[in-house]
Amino acid sequence: MKTPPVPYNDVERSEEASKYSKYTIEDEDLNFLCAMVAEICNTDSALISIIDKEKQYIQSAFGMELEVREFPREFTFCAHTINNIDSPTIIPDARKDERFKDNPFVTGENPVIFYSGYPLIDKKGYALGTICAIDQEPKELSEDQKNKLVLLSKQVMNLLELRKKSEVLTQTNKELSKLNKRFQYITKSSNIGTFEYDMADYSLAFNEAWWKITGYCGEKGLSLTEWQGLVHPNDLSGLKNKIKQSYHSRERFNHHFRLLHKNEKYIWISIKAQFNFGLDNEEPPHIHGILRDITEQKNKESEILYRQKLLQSLYELSPIGIALTDLETGAFLEINEKLLEPTGYSREELLQMNYWDITPQEYEPQEKLQIASVNEKGFYGPYQKEFIKKNGEKFPVLLRGVLVEDIDGKKKIWSFIEDISERKKEESLKAQHLKRIKSLLHIKNEQNERLKNFAHIASHNLRSHSGGISMLLELMQEENNALNKLEEFQYLRQASSNLENTIRDLNEIVEVNLSDTKDFKKINIYPLIQKNVESVFAFAKENKVTIITDVQPETYMIGVPSYLESIFLNFMTNSIKYSALDRDSYLKISSKSERNFTTVVFEDNGLGIDLDTYGKKLFKMYQTFHSHKDARGIGLFITKNQIDTMNGTIEVSSEVNVGSTFKITIPNTK
Repeated sequence: MKTPPVPYNDVERSEEASKYSKYTIEDEDLNFLCAMVAEICNTDSALISIIDKEKQYIQSAFGMELEVREFPREFTFCAHTINNIDSPTIIPDARKDERFKDNPFVTGENPVIFYSGYPLIDKKGYALGTICAIDQEPKELSEDQKNKLVLLSKQVMNLLELRKKSEVLTQTNKELSKLNKRFQYITKSSNIGTFEYDMADYSLAFNEAWWKITGYCGEKGLSLTEWQGLVHPNDLSGLKNKIKQSYHSRERFNHHFRLLHKNEKYIWISIKAQFNFGLDNEEPPHIHGILRDITEQKNKESEILYRQKLLQSLYELSPIGIALTDLETGAFLEINEKLLEPTGYSREELLQMNYWDITPQEYEPQEKLQIASVNEKGFYGPYQKEFIKKNGEKFPVLLRGVLVEDIDGKKKIWSFIEDISERKKEESLKAQHLKRIKSLLHIKNEQNERLKNFAHIASHNLRSHSGGISMLLELMQEENNALNKLEEFQYLRQASSNLENTIRDLNEIVEVNLSDTKDFKKINIYPLIQKNVESVFAFAKENKVTIITDVQPETYMIGVPSYLESIFLNFMTNSIKYSALDRDSYLKISSKSERNFTTVVFEDNGLGIDLDTYGKKLFKMYQTFHSHKDARGIGLFITKNQIDTMNGTIEVSSEVNVGSTFKITIPNTK
């Protein structure tokens, strides 16, 4: 068996052939042409095949059943045929042909004896495969049969070309469909509008996303004039110029403009578009493009610009000095006007200096600590130091700063530097004033202590002398009973008694006014009120007064226990003492705690007080409002002083013959 020769252009030929081998298997039209080959050559069988670099692929078979459709190229008759493109290859009897007599297809079962074939030649001149007629008996072909075989090969090639183009077109349509779906997905998911403008009929078409962006209804559509009417008047000419430039340059254009939304507010639109002039450059052009809503982006850009201007204004107008320095060298890179003022340097002079040039040497240890803080935490300060002025003087400053990196990764420090010269002066003055105040306070405390001692001495001595006078009067009465009949003696005894009462009242007032906050305690008033209610129970029963309490356990006030007991007892006894005789009388005691205060309310339906007449005298000393035998006019005065001492307040509301309500409020936390 002789190996078939390889065409000189076999690499290119094989590459082209491989493009056809997968499109036409079991094609009905191809099978018909295959049968025509057998009919023309008067053979039992016929084949149409494609031959690539290594194999022969049977595309159609007539008159035989093939279990496989691929055969090694070196064993095939057709591998010889593709080398002869000028005329059919005829082998009358393969058994007598040196090239094929020992070929497996000749020596095997169902041997190939007769073979006639012609190449399938494409437009480039490559022999891609063959049509061939096969028989198991020797044969010859007439010239007419040979010519028809050549014509039939061309018909087969035309069909293969058609099938290839059809398949390529189908595949292209599939790819276009995929691309279109992908494009639709991208535009919808990213909310990108698309448009097409046909300059031939002035039609304007948008996709669904565009209507969603602008808020208008897509069913009605928009004419070019209507669309232009939506563009902001200040932006329309710029947009038209961009389109005109693109038309002449035939290059894509980008532009931003404002467009009126359906909600009657302008939104920012980004347009990217290009003219499409057609293949022959003579067709009326179309404009295709995409449109995006960039309102949010524009708003952010405006906000960034605003903040940049704001920061620049704050930098220039800041009431404190601001400087940008290099971390490594300490060189000044940026300086605002406020930093220049106290230094005496010009901007140009200071920008030629570094941080260390204006820092006194004695601050070097503190500076190292602050730099370590910057490297560790990203900031330093606040801390105080001094700067050196141009004239050599020093002035105090308060500094703090943050570490930043520029776009090149170089570390720098923004420092905020406050000239605290005035503050230091004020602190010095305040220190002097504080020293003076402490001195005055010391004097005041000494004077208060002397006053307190004087009050105790005076109170003690007055009580002693008053007591002595009372004892003398009693002795005189015992020795001479006749004195009782003297009106003058009775007046003298009454004056002595009044003196004792006055001294006792004054002593109570002194004790209240000399109390100190260090005596204050956190007191649970619930048991204190219950105790007082029990102590006045008999007095209340005798006067037919019902006492109602609404005070919760664990209700606290901050104060002096004896004061609180005195206050509660005074309000209880007053309500009982001045109860009305013509109705069932009551006293309601309630409490309420809010935030840092506790309020206790004493409400009765007794005789009441004429506040229009006595309101301003209510808490004055020796003021009475009813003709009761036990009225001294000292109780409310002492109570008011006790409440004031404990940082509390008292409120009163009263109506004659209706009743009175006293409300006291005292802190419950220190």
